[in-house]
Amino acid sequence: MEKINLKGVSFKYPERTNCALSDITLSVSQGEFCAVIGKSASGKSTLLRLLKDELAPFGTLDGEIKINGSVGFVMQNFEEGMVTNSVLSELEFAPANAGLSADEIQLLVAECAAYFNLEKSLNADISALSGGKKQILALASVMIMKPDILILDEPASQLDPVVKAEFFDILRSMHKDFNTTIVLATHNAENVFDIADTIAVLDDSKLLIKDEKNVVVNYLKEQNNPLLFALPARVRYGKINKKELPVDDSEPTVAIKAKNICFAYEKGADVLNALNFKAYKNKINAIIGCNAGGKTTLLKVLCGVKSAYRGSVKSSGKISMLTQNVYNTFTKDTCGEEAQFGDLTDYLEISDIKDFHPYDISGGQAQRLALSKVLATGADIILLDEPTTGLDCVMKKKLGELLKDLCTQGKTVILVTHDLEFAGNFADYTSFLSGGKIVSTMKTGDLFRRLTLYTTPLSRLTDGEVIADFEVGESV
Repeated sequence: MEKINLKGVSFKYPERTNCALSDITLSVSQGEFCAVIGKSASGKSTLLRLLKDELAPFGTLDGEIKINGSVGFVMQNFEEGMVTNSVLSELEFAPANAGLSADEIQLLVAECAAYFNLEKSLNADISALSGGKKQILALASVMIMKPDILILDEPASQLDPVVKAEFFDILRSMHKDFNTTIVLATHNAENVFDIADTIAVLDDSKLLIKDEKNVVVNYLKEQNNPLLFALPARVRYGKINKKELPVDDSEPTVAIKAKNICFAYEKGADVLNALNFKAYKNKINAIIGCNAGGKTTLLKVLCGVKSAYRGSVKSSGKISMLTQNVYNTFTKDTCGEEAQFGDLTDYLEISDIKDFHPYDISGGQAQRLALSKVLATGADIILLDEPTTGLDCVMKKKLGELLKDLCTQGKTVILVTHDLEFAGNFADYTSFLSGGKIVSTMKTGDLFRRLTLYTTPLSRLTDGEVIADFEVGESV
């Protein structure tokens, strides 16, 4: 039985010359788990939003969309979908809005809280939850009404690797327990690949293929399509040979140094605790660690947005920072007013958005626009908070190469990231932040070879023999 059926669907946003979707025909059956992959601005979010009337974008729609059943939607920025301040009231909102009785609501909340392991958090404020708990709450508040179809748009892009794995374990259980029809859009199918039944590939507003996983993998390999890098490492490669990399034993110069940093948002609850940190000049310095561990706070202290109550920061140049929620940096009516358009925006493939409003572009495009603003400051030290959020595998590679090039020009890059694959591919040094402290800083390959959970997919696949894609000698 088909739950979703699209025939010849095309969609164009107002005042846009190109279609966001072009002649899309696909179907999703009852109980099917369909993962949707594609480059940034390929049409993934538009496609998903058209599946729920209340979220459907305004524009010109052609073709036919048939939805058989109720639809629940978990947004990319899941906090935007939350309408209350507490966990309990968030879970109660949908059933209360549906007119259910107090007894019915109480039973639903109890059942949902038990299934999603939220019982101990029921009386908590949402603002006090970790990013992982907030995402689980967003999912629970949608699933409490037992929708026939669950739509998720990049649901794990802001989660650390361990929490991300837990989130997908919940999706796996839901799919098995309830036979819910699930459509999930992602730039990285590492966690979802094993759960999904089918994969749909979007590129430049068109559907290239939608089929069973093995068929799609073979198609991408045969076409030498770069979207193959959105799939797990074990799928991308057959035989993996380690490539010996040159060893650089020279002592790097320190660009910025933080000593004995203590910082707290509330008295007596230190986020950073006697933290010491060094970032090396003309290098890409990555900082990894769990959600709500203090990584973003550290960046804010380094650039002076927040002041530590103890400790000092010394730097060797001007600092500029790209924040995690890039939309907060936009204040103008057009993208062309936000950033200088030229060679850099051409390289980042956003020249076509110059006349658009910054809030009318995709998450990946917004990330690249904000990056253009930061780089235009001419800062010597560039701080990036989750810079790969919203970026597809192709654009991540371009970003990494751009950052490498900036380092050769004398810049220093410090980035906070949950994207361990990106760090493994491009960071020169990586620091692990835990318990408010930097517990280790090493050359990236050395650190990831010592880790088993917070490491790259290739490192897990090869027991630490291969860390990054550029180390792979032979691919299939």
